[in-house]
Amino acid sequence: MLCPSIYPINYLSFSQSDMVLPEVLRAAMAGLGASLLMTLFEFPFWRKRGLEGVAEWQMNSVIVSKIRRRSSHEQQSPILWIVGSHLFHGSLAGIVFGLFLLVIGLLPTLQLPILLSALLYSTILWIIFSIVLRGTFEAAGGIRISNRGVFVALLSHLVYGFFLGLFILTIHV
Repeated sequence: MLCPSIYPINYLSFSQSDMVLPEVLRAAMAGLGASLLMTLFEFPFWRKRGLEGVAEWQMNSVIVSKIRRRSSHEQQSPILWIVGSHLFHGSLAGIVFGLFLLVIGLLPTLQLPILLSALLYSTILWIIFSIVLRGTFEAAGGIRISNRGVFVALLSHLVYGFFLGLFILTIHV
C-alpha cells in the first residue's frame, strides 16, 4: 500500500519513494514562505527594541556567533546572517512538519486538519525553543531574553504556523 500523500499526486505515475522528495521540497518552500512572513511580522519589534525585541533573533544571534566562533559580546553578528539563519530554520521546520504529516497520515486516529496541526506544531516549537531552551541560549550567548521577546516569539510562531498550514494546503498542483 502506498503512503497517503498530503498533496494530491497521481499514484499511477510515482512510486512511494518518488513521492517523498517532491513533498519535502514543497514542505521546505512552505516553511520558507511562512518564515518570510514571520520575519516580516517580527521586523517592527526588531526596529523598536533591537534584537531584544525578538527572542528568535536573539537565539539565532547566539547560533551565528558560535558558528563564526565569536563571542556575542565581541561583535554582534550581522543582521542578514541572523535573518538568514532564521529563514533557514523556518525551511527546516517546514520539512519536519511535512514529514510529520506523512507519518500522521498513516495513523487515521491522529488525523487533524492541516491548519490546526500547523498551529499546534508551531506552538510546540515555541515551547521548545523559547521556554525549554531559553536558559541554554541565555547562558551560551551571555544574553538575557526578555519576557516581551518571548511573547513576540509566541505571536510570530502563530503567524508561522498559520501560514505554514495555509501554504501546505495551497502549494500542491
